[in-house]
Amino acid sequence: MVDETPRMDEPMTGEASPGEPTQAEIDAWVAAERARRAEWLNGPTAEERAAYANRLRHRRLADTFDEGEQRIDQGVRRGLQYGREGQLAVEGAMSLLYRFSRRTFAELIRAGREWEEETSLPSRRRRVPLDDEAD
Repeated sequence: MVDETPRMDEPMTGEASPGEPTQAEIDAWVAAERARRAEWLNGPTAEERAAYANRLRHRRLADTFDEGEQRIDQGVRRGLQYGREGQLAVEGAMSLLYRFSRRTFAELIRAGREWEEETSLPSRRRRVPLDDEAD
């Protein structure tokens, strides 16, 4: 490994070593950097402001559109979920009605017969004569 750092006892020459920038390149870079920084301090031009405002407007419109799409997607998902839950509720109600209808129908018939027996007019009773009342 070769040490390419300048030594203190060697005089500095105006020439750059290979791979190092020349003094003219350094001066050009310094001038360009000063110009860039001065331009930055002056702020954006009217065209740059207009371009930025346009980009910002488009980004906000895109964000608003994305929000609208998300709300629509949520509404569709919620509608599908409510529809499915409604279908399950109706199917469950029909299952319960079918299951209990057969049992309940038989109970209703039995209750109707009991009610008829309790509330029907009594049959005409004939008086049965006692043994000592004969003839």
